[in-house]
Amino acid sequence: MKKVFDNIKLLYTKDTASEGESAKLLIVLRVLFSSIIVYSIINMIYCACSGYYDATLCFAGAMAIYGLLFIASFFIRTVPLVISACVLALVSIIGGFTLLGPNVSVQDFFLVIVVMVYFSGYGHYRIKGVFTVIVFLIYFILQSWFSREAMISFSASEQMFFRLMNIFTSFWCVATVCYVYSRDSQHLEGKLIEYNKILRQQASTDTLTGLSNRRSANEYIEKLVKRNDEKGFCVCMCDIDFFKKVNDSYGHDIGDMVLAGVAQTLVENVTEECLVSRWGGEEFLIIFPNMNGDEAKSMLDVIRSRIKKMEFDTGSKKFNITITYGLAEYGFDGDAEALVKEADGKLYMGKESGRDQIVF
Repeated sequence: MKKVFDNIKLLYTKDTASEGESAKLLIVLRVLFSSIIVYSIINMIYCACSGYYDATLCFAGAMAIYGLLFIASFFIRTVPLVISACVLALVSIIGGFTLLGPNVSVQDFFLVIVVMVYFSGYGHYRIKGVFTVIVFLIYFILQSWFSREAMISFSASEQMFFRLMNIFTSFWCVATVCYVYSRDSQHLEGKLIEYNKILRQQASTDTLTGLSNRRSANEYIEKLVKRNDEKGFCVCMCDIDFFKKVNDSYGHDIGDMVLAGVAQTLVENVTEECLVSRWGGEEFLIIFPNMNGDEAKSMLDVIRSRIKKMEFDTGSKKFNITITYGLAEYGFDGDAEALVKEADGKLYMGKESGRDQIVF
């Protein structure tokens, strides 16, 4: 069964890679031609069984015409194929309307032509617009001036059969065109959204530690400042003590390991609403929303204790590190930059007075 489907797929996709040609449009045309062929065969059998031999010949002619168009799709270029299909479709609809009458929804196929033309190719919207107007005028003329009985008289049940066949086939054709073209566009749109999401994440994330970067931290502080409510917040600037000595003694790979380890410990010991960011180099900025200075300092005491207990293994030696912290509480003055500078100033106060401490 799979082989059968593969052969059918191969038939519809054969010779669709011509330079300057739309492979997708050619496949759609072949599907539409096949659909009309099946539609014509069903109606031809129905008319033959019901004794309407003139209608049987008309549907046999339609089947032959669209069969030739299907075969021609393997030999001629897409643009003349589309033009031929549109002209023949218009003639077929007018003929079907005259033969079957206005009550069996033959005119629904006008919509199929318009949809196919608009989806075919790129640009040429003026031509497509003019074609749409022409189709509308033909439809209007048929509805207004030829709203009479069909050339062939059918019973109510027979008219219902033709109406259902026409409605189903026209809906199927429109749905096929829309599905083929919208599937790829939606897929591409989804990929673009995902790609933009990745870009935004990369633009706001430090590659080494996976933390938010300085830009993201500044945006978060600005958001908290603009919130303008009674909930305060704090920021802490912290810096690994003697980090240059770590790099010089053990190499930058070990230094990167220390940065990643510190980042993980900081994240694991703050609440979910806190933001830990890598400010630059060995500096980290922690933002404590909805906390006063005492609450933030209590959390930093835990962090300081756990950082001191961390051990880093170089393979030949184990060592520990410490961090100095500068903590500042937002004073509701609307100055985010001054708040960060205050935390940075307190950090350097801690560095000058012995390191491995929290200055608040």
